[in-house]
Amino acid sequence: MRTRSIGAALAIATILTAGSACASGGGGPSGDVYREDLGRVLSLPLQEARQKIWTKHGIPVEREEKTSRSLRVQSQWMLRQPEPAEAAEGVTQARNRIVLSGRLLEGEMDYSDGVLRVTFEVFNQVRSEAIPDWHPAPMPSAVRDEFRKVYSDMRLEVGTGVRR
Repeated sequence: MRTRSIGAALAIATILTAGSACASGGGGPSGDVYREDLGRVLSLPLQEARQKIWTKHGIPVEREEKTSRSLRVQSQWMLRQPEPAEAAEGVTQARNRIVLSGRLLEGEMDYSDGVLRVTFEVFNQVRSEAIPDWHPAPMPSAVRDEFRKVYSDMRLEVGTGVRR
């Protein structure tokens, strides 16, 4: 009898986990990543847009890595209050990080003269009563909506720059 109860509990947990991953619409395995394509963007308009929009939204840069073929800009982890649904599930802290990744498509010898294919990603992590260490978790739609505003501003800003 006990084995049947454990099996049933595991089956229910699997269904709930799978359902939350599909319903979240995120790019990560648990819906913890919001991902958008900024498209083909010249390097200078991208850098100017990132500075302007991240400053507007108070997004602090942690690291910027440039190579001759790529660009990666990563924000610091930004703490936020858990959404009500997260808090109801035992989440005690939540944070997000933005990463812009671009790879060279065309150009001279380095990305500063070329066209980059750019991806905008937001990662979601939480701490909970059950798991006190930071770990990926499904991103609430309200949080995704807030970062969609940052993406939309970036898209508009690079669209007004020189674009190919």
